[in-house]
Parts: sequence; C-alpha cells; structure tokens
Amino acid sequence: MKKVLAIMLTALLAAMACIGLVACASKTDDGGSGTTKEKLIVYTEAGFPPFEFTQPGSTEVVGVDIEIAKYIANKYNYDLQVIDGSFDSIVAGISEDNALGIAGISWTAERAEAIEYSEFYFGGAFQTVVYLKSSNPTLVDGVFAKSNFAGKTLVYQTGTTSQLTVSENETDWAIAGKADYDSVFTALDEIKSANGSKYLIIDSQVAKQLTANDNTIAYATIEDVDAESYGVVAKKGNTALIAKVNAAIAELLVKDSSGKTQIDKWYEQFEVIAPEE
Repeated sequence: MKKVLAIMLTALLAAMACIGLVACASKTDDGGSGTTKEKLIVYTEAGFPPFEFTQPGSTEVVGVDIEIAKYIANKYNYDLQVIDGSFDSIVAGISEDNALGIAGISWTAERAEAIEYSEFYFGGAFQTVVYLKSSNPTLVDGVFAKSNFAGKTLVYQTGTTSQLTVSENETDWAIAGKADYDSVFTALDEIKSANGSKYLIIDSQVAKQLTANDNTIAYATIEDVDAESYGVVAKKGNTALIAKVNAAIAELLVKDSSGKTQIDKWYEQFEVIAPEE
C-alpha cells in the first residue's frame, strides 16, 4: 500500500510540474533569476521610414517607433516581440490585452472609435504628394496645387490616412482613378513607370526620406490639407496599457538643454539611413 501511495504521489508531482510548465509557456525566463517577464507584442509595418523599416541586407525592423517600443518594454520589464505585418491589419486586428500598434498611426475620429489612442508622440506630419520632376506640376509658394490632380490617378498605401485623404478629396480634386498597394515602395515604383500620369500620396516624413537620394522625384505639401499627429494604439478599452504608454511618452518628450526630445534624436538618427526597397 505504501508503494502504491508513493507511486501515486510521484505521478501527482510530475503532473503538477507539467502544469506549471504549461502555465509559464507564455512568459519568458529572465535568464536565471527565477522570475519571468510578461510579453509585450508590438505590431508594426516595416515600410514607413524613418519610423519603421529594414535596412539593405537585413530583416531586422528598425526606426523611431521600434525605439519607442523598446523604451516601453524596458520601462515596464516586458519581453518585447515585434511583429511586422500589413498596416491596415494593425488597426483592425489588435485583440490581445498585451499588444500595441506602433506604426506612425495618425489619429482619426473613425479609428478612435475602434481602438484606444495614446497621447501624441509626433506631430506636424502632412499628407504630401510625391511626383516625377519631369511632370512639372504647378507649385504655389512650394505647395502642390489641387488643380494638378485633375485627370490623374492617385496611389497610396492600403489602410493609411493617405487613403482617407484621397477618398475625402477625390471629387474636389477631379481625379481619374485611385489604386492602393500594401507597400509604399510598390506604389512608388508605380508612379515612376507612369510618366507623370500618377501621383503618390504619403506622409511628409516618409516622402522626405524617399526623395532624399532619388533625383527623379520630389514631394510637396498639398493645398488645403492639414497636419496630422501620431499615437500608439491598443485594443479598445485597454486603458491600463495606454496609461503606461502615456507615462513613457511623457518621458520621451522631455526636452534637453538643446531643446530636443529623445524622439527628436531618434528621428535624426534614422532619417539618414537608406531603407530597403
């Protein structure tokens, strides 16, 4: 009888050990201290330099938004997992309590109904137009005149505020058509091969980097189009995680003696790096 009880006790202890292993499977060992870290998932889209992109010859996603993700993870002792996907799925698909979207996501009223927004960490971005220099569009004090759009096709990245901008203005601008692409670089290739009949609509910060090393294209702000601001997003109702994000953003927006924030410094660091196309 004692032997039977001993066998049963051994089996019970083994089962409890297995349960413990399963329960901890979603956490990460910290390297030997006996504790585990909670995982923080960050969804992004690596086609939006200098905020998130890959460098030539590398698959690692880098950029301003990735540094923000690292800062949040370090501040709260999270194990960070960055997932690169399509932009439109980020806003539509965040369902986890431990997940954020950090991808240069502009605030819109429609998006704010579906997801939780943090305080803005970057402002002053405009929707701009990228065009072939050879097309010689009309610029008024450096601003792209709306009349240039008449009879042209506009291209943009799927699910972005660029798409929203085109949809809101297509009648006023009298465009001939529109087309969306999963990748900014695919959209850029499209206008390059269109001999001036197509324009790319994209955020100003991305346009600046796309045109920096290409003498065939230029960009300009668009007549009557206002500035945008970027925030971090989470599942609707996840105010606890957003409160943590806001605390981190507040620290990152503190200006140093030169008047620069940490986000300013990251922007300067990554805007000079050429992205993988």
